[in-house]
Amino acid sequence: AAQTQAWPIPTVKIGVGDAKDAGDVSVLIQILILLTVLSLAPAILIMMTSFTRLVVVFSFLRQAMGTNQMPPNQLLIGLALFLTFFIMTPVYQNIHDQAWVPYQQKKITQAQALEEALKPVRQFMFKQTREKDLALFVQLSKMTRPKNQEEIPTTVLLPAFMISELKTAFQ
Repeated sequence: AAQTQAWPIPTVKIGVGDAKDAGDVSVLIQILILLTVLSLAPAILIMMTSFTRLVVVFSFLRQAMGTNQMPPNQLLIGLALFLTFFIMTPVYQNIHDQAWVPYQQKKITQAQALEEALKPVRQFMFKQTREKDLALFVQLSKMTRPKNQEEIPTTVLLPAFMISELKTAFQ
């Protein structure tokens, strides 16, 4: 009689256990942060860059030419995406030099790296944001009048930047 061998049934376990060293925890947290950033990347691209302005302008340009379908939306989005990368290259280079490299060399912590990475993005947004739009959102947030740009939270700067980008695109 032939002997039959049972196939092992695989199992998957997810749980929380003791880490053997602090590096294990750090890697897991880095992976979690990376996945979070990747899931938010499209929103970040749209909200914190010139992408929105470019897409609106290209849409108006297409309408002004009298062609509703040509060039196709994918081409306009692709062009806006690559122009956004071109426009934002100095900002991304600054983030790389001031935040990513020191973090990789373990000269600064994750929190410091995030703070350093946000500085050039905020600087870019401040340059593109109209004072009236910024004042509107400062007033809507019911915060005390800030003395300088550093006192304005990103949660106030971001909507002001987006409104300014839309106004500029429509003009």
